[in-house]
Amino acid sequence: MTALPRAARPARVLVLGRSPEVLETILQDLRDLGLDAEGSTDAEHAPDRFDARAFDLIAFGGGLAGATSERVGRAFARQNPEVRLLKTHAPRAVADILGALESAPARPPVDLDAYCARIGYDGPRTPTLDTLRALIALHASAIVFEAIDVLLGRGVDISPAAVDAKLIHARRGGYCYEHNGLFKRALTAMGFTVEGLIGRVRWLQPPGAPATPPSHMVLRVTVDGVPWLADVGFGSCVPTAPLRLGTTEPQATRYETFRLIPFGSALLVQARIDDRWRALYELSPQAQLDVDYELPNWFTSTHPSSHFRHDLIVARTTPEARYTLAKNRLTIRTPDGRSERRVLDADGIERALAQTFDLPVEPSWRPVIEKAAATDR
Repeated sequence: MTALPRAARPARVLVLGRSPEVLETILQDLRDLGLDAEGSTDAEHAPDRFDARAFDLIAFGGGLAGATSERVGRAFARQNPEVRLLKTHAPRAVADILGALESAPARPPVDLDAYCARIGYDGPRTPTLDTLRALIALHASAIVFEAIDVLLGRGVDISPAAVDAKLIHARRGGYCYEHNGLFKRALTAMGFTVEGLIGRVRWLQPPGAPATPPSHMVLRVTVDGVPWLADVGFGSCVPTAPLRLGTTEPQATRYETFRLIPFGSALLVQARIDDRWRALYELSPQAQLDVDYELPNWFTSTHPSSHFRHDLIVARTTPEARYTLAKNRLTIRTPDGRSERRVLDADGIERALAQTFDLPVEPSWRPVIEKAAATDR
């Protein structure tokens, strides 16, 4: 990033945060770049102290509670409907601010009409808990969990354009970085406060198994000041509703009951299955930047130890049932606890992909399908 041209009027920026030391560091960097920057750690009263008509951009630090930033943002927008409001985090604040000033007004993070049509949502697009609940349930039903491109050696591109082309327009599925990356952008476009998190998967691992690298993307969504865990990318045990953070109480969903318990410096997300608490993943509370997922995505899609490189895994959760295809075994679990398992041949797998999982099966998938069908035979 470089400073704005000297001939231009220095852009005026207001930065609101919580830590005086962090704010001082960010303001110093902005001023070194030639910007006219002011700041305050008293966000609540900022609209009384500052006039939004005097600024080109107002940035809110990630440490501010969602309800506070939303309320203060609305107050500034009433003062100056043209002012640009930006939500950011300390590690990327200077780059985000400079990038926003040097670019045209930000494009929507996703084609929201196309996304809502893809999942069948026609309700309000307001950032409420009811909206979040509805979106999670519909997303899990409409967009399948799958990593067929990994088995084909194509890798996985998690850039927004690639994900939208694949999951929305081509009606394919994806795995956690694609699902939750898309969901994060859709929620952001609706006005939700959303942060990406990362977890260390423990699902289906035996007790005492070696730790795996952090590799599962999830979201923290703040609604009216309350943080919720949203995860539409965990395959066969994806939570079908938001889970409230900050409580260890069991939380029932249409399928499993979940709980989140302190586990060292992390949170352990568990599901109640067959009268036992089973671990899904250890969740780090530290917010991640989008770029932080590039390396784990590369590892997950290319490293020989990744199970996605070896096994066909497809999952879909509808109001009627959870459908899971693991190699050649199709499992159907209903909300009342009933379970059915079928072993499929190659043609059966292909039919399941097309009919049960609503995927646009390609001829190039046939070797993957035949390999899965040959399992244990």
